[in-house]
Amino acid sequence: MRVLLAILLASCATPTTMAPKGGPRGLRASEHLDVARGHDDAARDATRWPSAGSTASGEISFTPWFRSWDTTTEHERLAQVHRSKAAALQAVFAEECGPEASADIAVSPLQRYGTGGWNTSTGVIVYLSRAAGDPERLLAALKCHRAWMMLAPTDMDDCPLDLPGLQLDARGDGEGVTLSISVRDPALVPELQRRTAHDLEAAVRPHAHAAH
Repeated sequence: MRVLLAILLASCATPTTMAPKGGPRGLRASEHLDVARGHDDAARDATRWPSAGSTASGEISFTPWFRSWDTTTEHERLAQVHRSKAAALQAVFAEECGPEASADIAVSPLQRYGTGGWNTSTGVIVYLSRAAGDPERLLAALKCHRAWMMLAPTDMDDCPLDLPGLQLDARGDGEGVTLSISVRDPALVPELQRRTAHDLEAAVRPHAHAAH
């Protein structure tokens, strides 16, 4: 009975290759493709039978095996779902960043241009230098960076732009740009504030070094 229970538990477990980490906004495009390939493998396995052979006594013996409960058709459907989601994320990136995305999209505009800010009840206010450009240009750069993060896993655990449900408003004048960032889920406000403080600290640090 214990052996049978172990086999059933193993067959119900999700393979680690089909359960990538993802991020606050869900799986990245590359992770969706990894999951799709895992379902492709499972669909092929579901069509195979265990190998059999003859023993010295002439009896038929079977190689120990276990299979998923999912059918081949279900795995094929799930693989297509994940490929479609990956394609959608790649399409958003192409739309937001254009055919020739700049190499600096890997660095958040908040880190590149941030000069200071403070917390609000719903999020943060961030000041950015005039180098950030006008509000329209800044928002375009923010959208591109946010879309880029969804292509593949990156070291962005401290990036405020990777949180879900953000609302951004930008206003500019001759002194620079004021950016308001809020988040719909009140439970994420402290995390938004923590991540923004991290980006602003990274933005101020090069200026401090330059001053010395």
